[in-house]
Amino acid sequence: MIIGSFNIRGLGGRIKKRKVCEFISANHLDCVLHQETKLSTVFEALCHYLWSNSFCNYNFTPTVGNSGGILSIWCSSRGRPVFSFSGPGFVGVCLEWGVLRHRCFIVNVYSKCSLAMKRLMWEKLLEVKSSLRGDLWCVAGDFKSVLHESE
Repeated sequence: MIIGSFNIRGLGGRIKKRKVCEFISANHLDCVLHQETKLSTVFEALCHYLWSNSFCNYNFTPTVGNSGGILSIWCSSRGRPVFSFSGPGFVGVCLEWGVLRHRCFIVNVYSKCSLAMKRLMWEKLLEVKSSLRGDLWCVAGDFKSVLHESE
Protein backbone atom coordinates (compact mmCIF):
# COMPACT_ATOMS: atom_id res chain seq x y z
CA MET A 1 0.00 0.00 0.00
CA ILE A 2 1.43 3.37 -1.03
CA ILE A 3 0.19 6.27 1.11
CA GLY A 4 0.82 9.97 0.52
CA SER A 5 0.23 12.63 3.15
CA PHE A 6 0.51 16.39 3.05
CA ASN A 7 -0.84 19.60 4.51
CA ILE A 8 -2.69 21.10 1.57
CA ARG A 9 -3.35 24.52 3.22
CA GLY A 10 -6.67 24.91 1.46
CA LEU A 11 -8.20 22.76 -1.27
CA GLY A 12 -10.50 25.35 -2.81
CA GLY A 13 -8.55 26.53 -5.85
CA ARG A 14 -8.76 24.97 -9.30
CA ILE A 15 -4.97 24.91 -9.85
CA LYS A 16 -4.31 23.28 -6.49
CA LYS A 17 -6.92 20.61 -7.16
CA ARG A 18 -5.28 19.83 -10.50
CA LYS A 19 -1.84 19.60 -8.85
CA VAL A 20 -3.21 17.21 -6.21
CA CYS A 21 -4.74 15.07 -8.96
CA GLU A 22 -1.38 14.99 -10.79
CA PHE A 23 0.46 14.12 -7.55
CA ILE A 24 -1.83 11.15 -6.87
CA SER A 25 -1.49 9.82 -10.43
CA ALA A 26 2.27 10.37 -10.71
CA ASN A 27 2.96 8.53 -7.45
CA HIS A 28 0.48 5.67 -8.03
CA LEU A 29 -1.00 6.20 -4.57
CA ASP A 30 -3.39 3.73 -2.97
CA CYS A 31 -4.37 6.26 -0.33
CA VAL A 32 -3.86 10.00 0.12
CA LEU A 33 -4.24 11.91 3.38
CA HIS A 34 -4.87 15.67 3.24
CA GLN A 35 -4.72 17.99 6.22
CA GLU A 36 -5.98 21.57 6.46
CA THR A 37 -8.41 21.34 3.55
CA LYS A 38 -10.29 24.39 4.83
CA LEU A 39 -13.49 22.79 3.49
CA SER A 40 -16.69 22.64 5.52
CA THR A 41 -18.14 20.02 3.16
CA VAL A 42 -16.57 17.41 0.90
CA PHE A 43 -18.59 16.03 -1.99
CA GLU A 44 -18.07 12.73 -3.78
CA ALA A 45 -17.50 14.60 -7.06
CA LEU A 46 -14.47 16.39 -5.60
CA CYS A 47 -12.93 13.09 -4.48
CA HIS A 48 -13.57 11.50 -7.87
CA TYR A 49 -11.90 14.46 -9.57
CA LEU A 50 -8.86 14.33 -7.28
CA TRP A 51 -8.58 10.56 -7.68
CA SER A 52 -9.04 10.85 -11.49
CA ASN A 53 -11.86 8.28 -11.47
CA SER A 54 -14.81 7.10 -9.41
CA PHE A 55 -13.02 4.06 -7.94
CA CYS A 56 -12.37 5.69 -4.59
CA ASN A 57 -13.88 6.06 -1.15
CA TYR A 58 -13.23 8.81 1.35
CA ASN A 59 -13.81 10.10 4.84
CA PHE A 60 -13.32 13.57 6.25
CA THR A 61 -13.84 15.98 9.09
CA PRO A 62 -14.95 19.52 8.24
CA THR A 63 -13.09 22.69 8.98
CA VAL A 64 -13.68 24.42 12.30
CA GLY A 65 -13.85 28.16 11.82
CA ASN A 66 -11.27 29.19 9.24
CA SER A 67 -8.82 26.33 9.71
CA GLY A 68 -8.59 22.57 9.77
CA GLY A 69 -10.38 19.97 7.74
CA ILE A 70 -9.09 16.44 7.16
CA LEU A 71 -9.69 14.35 4.02
CA SER A 72 -8.61 10.75 3.37
CA ILE A 73 -9.17 9.13 -0.04
CA TRP A 74 -8.35 5.53 -0.96
CA CYS A 75 -8.69 3.14 -3.89
CA SER A 76 -12.04 1.38 -3.55
CA SER A 77 -11.00 -1.54 -5.77
CA ARG A 78 -8.23 -2.49 -3.31
CA GLY A 79 -9.67 -1.48 0.05
CA ARG A 80 -13.20 -2.01 1.32
CA PRO A 81 -14.17 0.20 4.25
CA VAL A 82 -15.38 -1.69 7.30
CA PHE A 83 -16.01 1.36 9.50
CA SER A 84 -14.64 4.80 10.20
CA PHE A 85 -13.88 6.61 13.44
CA SER A 86 -12.79 10.04 14.53
CA GLY A 87 -11.65 12.00 17.53
CA PRO A 88 -10.15 15.36 18.38
CA GLY A 89 -7.65 16.04 15.60
CA PHE A 90 -7.95 12.78 13.68
CA VAL A 91 -10.13 10.74 11.38
CA GLY A 92 -9.55 7.07 10.67
CA VAL A 93 -10.85 4.18 8.65
CA CYS A 94 -10.64 0.42 9.03
CA LEU A 95 -10.14 -1.21 5.63
CA GLU A 96 -10.12 -4.77 4.41
CA TRP A 97 -7.16 -4.45 2.07
CA GLY A 98 -5.86 -6.45 -0.86
CA VAL A 99 -6.66 -9.91 -2.13
CA LEU A 100 -6.22 -11.45 1.33
CA ARG A 101 -8.43 -8.76 2.88
CA HIS A 102 -6.05 -7.88 5.70
CA ARG A 103 -7.70 -5.56 8.17
CA CYS A 104 -5.74 -2.33 8.38
CA PHE A 105 -6.33 1.01 10.07
CA ILE A 106 -5.37 4.31 8.46
CA VAL A 107 -5.46 7.40 10.66
CA ASN A 108 -5.14 10.93 9.29
CA VAL A 109 -3.95 13.43 11.93
CA TYR A 110 -4.23 17.21 11.96
CA SER A 111 -3.09 18.15 15.43
CA LYS A 112 -3.91 21.35 17.27
CA CYS A 113 -1.03 23.56 18.39
CA SER A 114 -2.00 23.50 22.06
CA LEU A 115 -0.10 20.96 24.15
CA ALA A 116 -3.28 20.11 26.09
CA MET A 117 -5.17 19.40 22.83
CA LYS A 118 -2.27 17.27 21.54
CA ARG A 119 -2.35 15.21 24.73
CA LEU A 120 -6.11 14.77 24.38
CA MET A 121 -5.71 13.68 20.75
CA TRP A 122 -3.09 11.05 21.66
CA GLU A 123 -5.12 9.80 24.63
CA LYS A 124 -8.21 9.33 22.45
CA LEU A 125 -6.20 7.75 19.64
CA LEU A 126 -4.61 5.28 22.08
CA GLU A 127 -8.08 4.46 23.47
CA VAL A 128 -9.31 3.74 19.96
CA LYS A 129 -6.26 1.61 19.16
CA SER A 130 -6.62 -0.46 22.33
CA SER A 131 -10.34 -1.04 21.72
CA LEU A 132 -9.89 -2.05 18.08
CA ARG A 133 -7.91 -5.20 17.62
CA GLY A 134 -5.67 -5.00 14.60
CA ASP A 135 -2.04 -5.39 13.70
CA LEU A 136 -1.73 -3.06 10.72
CA TRP A 137 -1.86 0.64 11.60
CA CYS A 138 -0.69 3.70 9.70
CA VAL A 139 -0.87 7.03 11.53
CA ALA A 140 0.20 9.97 9.36
CA GLY A 141 -0.45 13.65 8.99
CA ASP A 142 0.45 17.02 10.44
CA PHE A 143 1.46 16.50 14.07
CA LYS A 144 2.52 20.13 14.60
CA SER A 145 5.77 18.93 16.16
CA VAL A 146 8.53 21.45 16.83
CA LEU A 147 12.11 21.17 18.00
CA HIS A 148 12.30 24.51 19.84
CA GLU A 149 9.81 26.83 21.52
CA SER A 150 10.82 29.57 19.07
CA GLU A 151 9.29 27.56 16.22
